[in-house]
Amino acid sequence: MKKIYLLFLFSTPIFFCSVNAQEVKSETKKEDTQSSYVKLAVSYLTNAVYNGRKDTEVLPYITPSLGYYDKSGFYISGSLSYLSSSAASRIDLFSLMGGYDFDLSKQVSVGIYATKDFYTGSSTAVRSESKGSLGGNLSYAPGAIVFNAGVNLLFSSQTDLSFNGSLAHPFYFGEGDNTWSITPTIATNIGTQNYYQSYLSNKTKKKTGNTAVVQVQKNKFAVLDYELSLPVSYDASKWGIFFTPTYAIPQSPASFTAPGGSTFVTEKLENVFYAEFGVYVKF
Repeated sequence: MKKIYLLFLFSTPIFFCSVNAQEVKSETKKEDTQSSYVKLAVSYLTNAVYNGRKDTEVLPYITPSLGYYDKSGFYISGSLSYLSSSAASRIDLFSLMGGYDFDLSKQVSVGIYATKDFYTGSSTAVRSESKGSLGGNLSYAPGAIVFNAGVNLLFSSQTDLSFNGSLAHPFYFGEGDNTWSITPTIATNIGTQNYYQSYLSNKTKKKTGNTAVVQVQKNKFAVLDYELSLPVSYDASKWGIFFTPTYAIPQSPASFTAPGGSTFVTEKLENVFYAEFGVYVKF
């Protein structure tokens, strides 16, 4: 069966069962649907980045995950994300995910998914106000270029709607059960930022100890970031390794005011590089 890559660009950094990603930032390969299997994976994320946004502290995560993938296309998985920074060490997130992938044709694949997130009250990750998400994606591979598009609802204090799109060109090396792939990818995320307003409010509260409400001005639908990534993977019949470096270019800086403030301040966004790598086994 021809390998088609489905790029889930909501999460991610996600810690999304390693996807991260960013709910996944990250890339998820469509698995072989000839038989059902269980998949155990462990990944390391150098920094928690979501839509080009990050905390002032670097937040690296070690994420073990376990999932069941049925030959029908249905899957369910769970993961724990352990924060391993110099400032803090703790389990920061427990996440559950389920979904269904299917082919409309040899060139078109569709996926739907739902996630449930459980962040600790101490988490300072940008996406720490998330309670879960619902979404879908479409992958079209007419030739050398794979086109991907997705829509996602992120639930926090208010619901955020986002869209993502990407262009990728996979290169394959090897045959049969021993295959290397390199997939240069360019992507963008577009959406609202209610989750970000909640994150800023709660971060202010954690720092001051007082109830805080940070009001983001003109919270509207906008381009949030552009991302350049180069996923590299090796897939054998029962195990594999993967490495995904990503360079995010955030857009549409938020203007906000802290409690008691009367002047809106525009945040300073910085381009950020981060990477995820890991290993998995199937049985």
